[in-house]
Amino acid sequence: MGESKQRKISDSGYGVRPKGGRGIMLVPDFHEDGTSSVLQTASQLNAEQVRFGLCFWERIAWPSIYSLSSANDADMDFLSSAGVLLRPEAVLVPNLKSPGKGLAETYFRAYQDLDAKEPGRWSLSTTAEWDIKFFLGEHIAPDRGITVSLHRAIPIPTRSVMLHDLLEFREKREAELLALRAELDNCKRLITSSTDRAETFATQRDRIDAACRDLLLVSRERKMPVRISDLSMSFEFNGPAAVSATAAAAAFATNPNFNGLQALLISMGLALPSFIKVTGTFGLKNKTNLQRSPFRYVSYLHEELDWL
Repeated sequence: MGESKQRKISDSGYGVRPKGGRGIMLVPDFHEDGTSSVLQTASQLNAEQVRFGLCFWERIAWPSIYSLSSANDADMDFLSSAGVLLRPEAVLVPNLKSPGKGLAETYFRAYQDLDAKEPGRWSLSTTAEWDIKFFLGEHIAPDRGITVSLHRAIPIPTRSVMLHDLLEFREKREAELLALRAELDNCKRLITSSTDRAETFATQRDRIDAACRDLLLVSRERKMPVRISDLSMSFEFNGPAAVSATAAAAAFATNPNFNGLQALLISMGLALPSFIKVTGTFGLKNKTNLQRSPFRYVSYLHEELDWL
């Protein structure tokens, strides 16, 4: 019996989704040329970014910004019809000096609207941590956040995976997908609960290891091509939790490896390190609702595993 099924038997609340489900707002790639202030923005979401969002959240949101071209393609039409994709309307914030900052502020306000309507239910994701920092801009408060990074630990479907197949996989393997999310949520809870017991963090590392391993196994069982990926999860903490954050960083640094997952990857021909790391990062000014769930996620893709 997998780790997720054992935890479900012993803990009735383990892996239970909130009513209505949780969501993640995806921000498409955009870049501003610093010398000419020319803004380049993708008209569609990144395919792997969409599949990442669909794996671990019940809903994804992609703001529709008036005056910017971001029409749905066939995939987005399908997700809309399936009730998975939200396209909240947003008005572009003008910024003549920096169109990129104007666009970033537009996305941030769209995120605030989602969070205000359903506090603690929404997170956001970009394709790089630098994008997050630019995206938040003047809303950043230094040293008020913690990042938990899982390196080469998360299987994310490749762009070749059809979205209807992914939704079917999500339905059939919901236990494994929610198990990993639940363990990440529990990691946040431990770090913000002011515990400083190294063995507690070691146990949590092993639980995350087991959840990642279970998810990779069911991906192989389904023969779904995936890429082994990093996942960074960032959230805010208050003053008393600083001791716990320091203890977590030290505990994971002492023995960071996901031994079970590494052994499985080695058996698949990938002798690569998989581990967990905790570091300090920035938070947000004057924001309390974000304490309820991890706030921002960044994924980074590595090697592809194709079982066919």
